[in-house]
Amino acid sequence: MAAATTESLLGRPALMRPETAKPSNMYKLWSLVHFSCGVAALALGIYYINATGEGQRVYTVTHQSLRFYVFIGLYIAATSMLGVFAALAPLKRKRLLHIYVGLLGLGIVIMVCVSLWLWTYTLDINGYYGQMWRTQWSDDIKLAFENDGSCCGYLSRDDSPMASAPACVDQSIKHGCMYTVIFYGQACHSYIYAGLITCSIISLFSAIAGLMLIIDCNAEKRVRRSHAYQWRRRMAARKASSAASRSTTTTINVHSAYGPQHEE
Repeated sequence: MAAATTESLLGRPALMRPETAKPSNMYKLWSLVHFSCGVAALALGIYYINATGEGQRVYTVTHQSLRFYVFIGLYIAATSMLGVFAALAPLKRKRLLHIYVGLLGLGIVIMVCVSLWLWTYTLDINGYYGQMWRTQWSDDIKLAFENDGSCCGYLSRDDSPMASAPACVDQSIKHGCMYTVIFYGQACHSYIYAGLITCSIISLFSAIAGLMLIIDCNAEKRVRRSHAYQWRRRMAARKASSAASRSTTTTINVHSAYGPQHEE
């Protein structure tokens, strides 16, 4: 009975067992979502870097963030492809799975650090945008803000104004465009922060799915080692039984050939 149970559990030898540690549907889903997130971040960054008109104004007030989107998009897409490659044969490429999960964790840390770095700009956002207005922003960008906010200059109409703007022509308008610029920048950055948080959450769930696949691989290896051990024991027992049977047969044949003979 025990032999039958062992036989039914073992089936074929361990080296002949098929691949049973396969990516789950959750792993496939999060790999796809993670890759799509990377492509979207990359496309968004490239689009605004090369944008004109209103897109150029968005890039002007958020250029640090959008440049990072290009980097993080490439990073996420490349990491996702590594995860897919490792999952094609997880038992053979378990080390790549560990690297994949580690890169996901590193990506989350990078996105959190960049979010904090961008947040530091908001500590003195008035001074930062004021410096950009006076030294780096083009006349078209300034004109767009002055038209939107019916304002002139940054702090006041005497602070680097665009004289051709209708608001600057109107002498009754004294206030500058500081608040218009700040509100516009905050609105743009809110979407950027939302994108970074979304990418971080997706990376976290992808890492969890990767860890679950690694756990499945470890369990499968333990099963295979157990099966191989039991299979070797069974083969050794069969060899010992065969040797004992041959020894018994040889002994019987010897006794039959050289046993005592009866006198006539």
